Amino acid sequence: MSLIYPIHRSKKRRSVAIKVRDGEVQVHAPWALAEAKIQQFVASKEAWIQKHLQRQQQQLAGVQSRNWQAGERLRWLGQPLTLQVRTATRKSCCCKDNTLIATVTKRSNPKKEPKSIVRGWYQQQAKQWLDVFFSDWPRNHPLQPKSWEVGSFSSKWGHCSREGELKFSWKLWLAPEWVVRNVVIHELCHLAEFNHSAKFWQWVARYSDDYQAAERWLRQHGVTVLNEAYLDYADD
Repeated sequence: MSLIYPIHRSKKRRSVAIKVRDGEVQVHAPWALAEAKIQQFVASKEAWIQKHLQRQQQQLAGVQSRNWQAGERLRWLGQPLTLQVRTATRKSCCCKDNTLIATVTKRSNPKKEPKSIVRGWYQQQAKQWLDVFFSDWPRNHPLQPKSWEVGSFSSKWGHCSREGELKFSWKLWLAPEWVVRNVVIHELCHLAEFNHSAKFWQWVARYSDDYQAAERWLRQHGVTVLNEAYLDYADD
């Protein structure tokens, strides 16, 4: 076994779990479990691990790490934007001619402030997109959300509460618009089925013809789009 991986032990954990994130393997195990048994379990999952490692490493190789410097690429609904960072007395962010202009202050942190300003722009624009989407959503449709908002998740695209409240990650709007629509419909369908059963996917298929392609896109690119160290994806 040629894999090198850290083992994170916990007194609360009852079983071994393997996570492949950012092209690396992490193992989570019960506090007192013998290391030999952990190694045996990891070895039994080697094919699965290698498959995910290879896929993630290929994805990571196709994008630049995010440094929040002028000239970097961002995306809005899949379309490339070039980041430009300016300095002035007031913070702001706007998009002109496929250039996303983040204006920072002189005393700002060179990485934190551009990131904060850009995230605020995405959240604002994404909320406007959702407002338009739901203004066009039929009032007599059986799936009606109570509210919707844009926040930030580290490992998922959206969430639907049992109270009918929808929340989406601002990072979703880096994806092509057809993928964004599929995610919104996905969460809407949880209003009918609060699970991922066959009945749930029947609801999704009823309102989205290309949901399977969208699910493949999300699985393929989520490792870099949801990761704030990248926030981008390689072109197919």
